[in-house]
Amino acid sequence: MTLSIFVDNEDPLVDEEIRIIVKGLQKKQLVTVRAEVNEKGQVFAGSGCFVADDNGLVDVSRQPSTNGTYKGISPMGLFWSMQSTPNMPPGLRLIKNNAATPLLTELTVFLGHLTFKQTYGDNIMPVLQKTIKRWYMGKDVQKITVQTGRLRGTLFLPPGKGPFPGVIDMFGVVGTCVEFRAALLASRGFAAYALPYFLYDDLPKDLSEIEFEYFMEAVDWLSAHPHVDGDNIGIIGVSKGGELALHMGYYSDKVKSVVSINGAPFLSIMPMKYKGNYIGHSRFDADDYTVTDEGISALNTMDCEIENYLPIWEKDVHVLLIGGQDDLALKTKFLPNTYDCYPADRKHLCELRMYPGAGHLIEPPYAPLSRTTMKHSRGVGGDYGKHILLWGGETVAHAHAQEDSWKRILNFFSTTLSKKDHGTANSKL
Repeated sequence: MTLSIFVDNEDPLVDEEIRIIVKGLQKKQLVTVRAEVNEKGQVFAGSGCFVADDNGLVDVSRQPSTNGTYKGISPMGLFWSMQSTPNMPPGLRLIKNNAATPLLTELTVFLGHLTFKQTYGDNIMPVLQKTIKRWYMGKDVQKITVQTGRLRGTLFLPPGKGPFPGVIDMFGVVGTCVEFRAALLASRGFAAYALPYFLYDDLPKDLSEIEFEYFMEAVDWLSAHPHVDGDNIGIIGVSKGGELALHMGYYSDKVKSVVSINGAPFLSIMPMKYKGNYIGHSRFDADDYTVTDEGISALNTMDCEIENYLPIWEKDVHVLLIGGQDDLALKTKFLPNTYDCYPADRKHLCELRMYPGAGHLIEPPYAPLSRTTMKHSRGVGGDYGKHILLWGGETVAHAHAQEDSWKRILNFFSTTLSKKDHGTANSKL
């Protein structure tokens, strides 16, 4: 039998599990399989070591990896265990900048059992290679650039006539317009608006220049969009985006549900005004950064007394709080404290999911762990050069959190935002 790589779906969405099989090997032959992504010159890869069965097959989804970037049986282990390759600098984060293009993954097979580093040795030659495409943006999803008034960003609309439930999607102090999660939400049936708020286009260059009215305008705009069901608006955010999501849910009666991923229940880092008044009370002290061998942790830089938490429990908005117990950027007490503030007769409005071993940057499924990232410190009140920021997370536990939380996010929005008759993107592109 000729050596070949079989993939049951060569055009999946990134949140879909795929099956990879190497065929044509000798009985009990040792091989190493590597999956590699090169996104704008930043290279990430995962590898596993396998033993062919009696039929000369290696089925990655059903056979254990004995070495590499992960061990054991995991259908998507080659993906969630990815790390930056040996020649890359530290502190990289895999971000798909243009969600309309595929995430190209090169599958490579080597003879013998090799360590991850050895797969990049000068004298190591592959015996098989195959490139597959994985997508955040499904077939027939529309991508629309938003430039209306001072609002900026990207709107993704599912196929079909709609109107669709709408979701505003925000990230943290990375700034720019981060599209990939919004594109994936649209691929699952939601009109998703990737909303940048600084370091993008003509938006502010620093968090101190942001006005809360901007976010309220985004809610108003999306709810009035002709392809959006204005009675069913949700917000999702991670980190700074998560705390902003909670505040949008509190201050706008148009928001029905909020997902906050490791977002503080108060406004952190920078004070912010709304209608001329400062909103939120918390402590932020840049001198309390903790320097470790891995990088800089912001865990002790901010705090807030419970009496100054945003009283989101007073509002009739559904809230899903997602947190990592190995978060090294935000105190893990904040989300449980928020849940505990809900009176018994309002507990049904809030769901809390804390994941052991998960870090701060909880992404959609099968994304590599970003335990640290390189960050230029503009946007947090100064210009301090480049630093490695520490977010936390243990690879296996973090991967579980990403897979489980994504299912819960989709179910949460599906149940709290009443869907009308609309289409869902086909993952076959």
